[in-house]
Amino acid sequence: MNSQSFDLTVEDLQYRVKDGASFRTILDINHLDIVCGEKVGLRGTSGSGKSTFLKLISGILIPQKGDVYWGAEAINRLSESQRDDWRGRHCGFLFQDFRLFGGLSALDNVILPLTFRGTITQADRSRAKTLLDACAVPAQTQASLLSRGEMQRTALVRVLMSSPQVILADEPTASLDHDNAIHVMDALFEAAENLKATLIVVTHDSSMLNRFRRVLTLEDGTVRGA
Repeated sequence: MNSQSFDLTVEDLQYRVKDGASFRTILDINHLDIVCGEKVGLRGTSGSGKSTFLKLISGILIPQKGDVYWGAEAINRLSESQRDDWRGRHCGFLFQDFRLFGGLSALDNVILPLTFRGTITQADRSRAKTLLDACAVPAQTQASLLSRGEMQRTALVRVLMSSPQVILADEPTASLDHDNAIHVMDALFEAAENLKATLIVVTHDSSMLNRFRRVLTLEDGTVRGA
């Protein structure tokens, strides 16, 4: 595998969970390739394993079998702390439920992850403010007082602060109205294009899926369209 690339390759992956006295297979993917910089939509019925898939390819979960390669690195073979470090350097994750701290301002929510990596500089704060302004989010407003659209755009800016090579989004527009959903998807596509990042979005929304040249379907634990 080319060590200079940052393609995703999933090989012989299996993930199971305890179900009573036995185990139930959630995902069983023989092979999947996603090229660096590709934009991919992922759909499937509720409980089909979409969120689990995102957690596996980001190293939050570890498969019982198989490997998840980003470039030459099998991230499932890293230790937990190494996987945390890998995500911090390479991967941005956008969740449906925003995961903001309501008592902090939008700006403080955006720069909070940087505190775990060292000192926050004035340049960091200025960049965060610029990104929030570009997304029409009032930087000094307490997160609990933001609209749902503003909350999701704040969460997106937090992702973008690390200039990730991989952007993963789990139902990022599910709780938004139509206009805000379009705004968030526009921002996701623009960010991925500017960063030349791989973008993988889980969504049920057919109008959002129509924006992707490649759409994968999770069904019966495996990926269709791979």
